[in-house]
Amino acid sequence: MYSENGKPQLSLSGTKMMEGNMQVSYSAKISKQKQYKELMEKKQKEEMLQEIKEQKEQVKEGAEKQTISNLQEQIQHYQEQQAEKTPRKPAFKRLKSFKEMEIIEKLEYLLNFPKQLPPVPCLVITANENVRGFVIDLKEDKVDIKLMDQTTITLNIPVIQEVRMIGI
Repeated sequence: MYSENGKPQLSLSGTKMMEGNMQVSYSAKISKQKQYKELMEKKQKEEMLQEIKEQKEQVKEGAEKQTISNLQEQIQHYQEQQAEKTPRKPAFKRLKSFKEMEIIEKLEYLLNFPKQLPPVPCLVITANENVRGFVIDLKEDKVDIKLMDQTTITLNIPVIQEVRMIGI
């Protein structure tokens, strides 16, 4: 079958007209109320989640602050205990000058003189004599002194009145 203008046309004689189940009426008011309820429920859920997150953060911060304060208290307590146990000593021990030392200290100093430096000659003064030489050995109450002529002499420490460094 052709239409008047020469184009093919379908025949609808053998087909039934379909009637669809279409919505006849529509209420925008009900739809908006449903959307509003859904939005409100969503908002409430989000607010509740936010409150829960804030509470968790507050609990964490509180726990951290409490932990930090506990640690600070423990450190302070430990430092106080340490201060009570050992009195504070100066960072550097003040060394006595050679003139301030006792006789035994002077002899030990001369015996343990740094090996990088040459030995220091000394003058040992007793009631009877003055001896010039190098301290080479120190025993309980005796000291061995190597004289300038390479001989060795032993003196009793109680007899020594004074020890002086010479050559410096």
